Amino acid sequence: MKLLSVIVPARNEEAAIAATLDAILAAAATMQGGPVASLALGPSPIEVLVVDNASTDRTRDVVDGYAARHGVRLLACPRLKAPCARNFGTQHSTGRILCFVDADTWVPANAFTRIRDLCERGGFEAGIGGLAAQEPGPSARLWWLFWNHVRRLPLGRAKALPAFMFCTRDVFAELGPFDERVVIGEEWPILAGLYRARPRRFVYDRALVARTSNRRMELRRFGYLRTFSKYIWAILMPAGRRVYSDHVRHALPPETP
Repeated sequence: MKLLSVIVPARNEEAAIAATLDAILAAAATMQGGPVASLALGPSPIEVLVVDNASTDRTRDVVDGYAARHGVRLLACPRLKAPCARNFGTQHSTGRILCFVDADTWVPANAFTRIRDLCERGGFEAGIGGLAAQEPGPSARLWWLFWNHVRRLPLGRAKALPAFMFCTRDVFAELGPFDERVVIGEEWPILAGLYRARPRRFVYDRALVARTSNRRMELRRFGYLRTFSKYIWAILMPAGRRVYSDHVRHALPPETP
């Protein structure tokens, strides 16, 4: 059994997945105290699983390169939706600690060292870190400043957003899996469930900050307002959690002639 399984759901992430895996491998190398260039995940205490969710672009080809160089595992989940991919990845993982990272999110270099210490020395069973935008500009910064403060509220459902979260395998077995009926708040059974049952075993480590993409807001007209309205609708009305068409993806840079 591995110490830590990192599970990355991915659908049509050709433009983003390489940077995400680079950050994950850098954090794995930091925990092991060696360079990324020589990192081999096979004999290490960390495994990285990318769960392809029926991509139609070159996502699988990009991940194949990381599989050949470092031992990243590529899985194919036939059921669409991120919660299905996260559950599928968990079923095929072996780690005592599960870390879920979105395909457009960069974990910090100390991510896995810190998560290991929180779970094995601190006694925490699940947690989240802070989030910051990859994009520059005041709108992107204010967006995550607001949500990071919301997540401090003493409410179970405020301890949310699965872009960067972790839990022990025991807690996943007890409170999980991710809710596959919805597309917003699929992590609530695990994170909100633990916060309600054993709040002292839940941690919101605001010093552990991952950078995630604001693409769904930045690449659409009135994207911040539209996304905020969708989240509020999802919180107030159960039906709002079940439907969310998110086809916004980064464009690939033009090829150099």
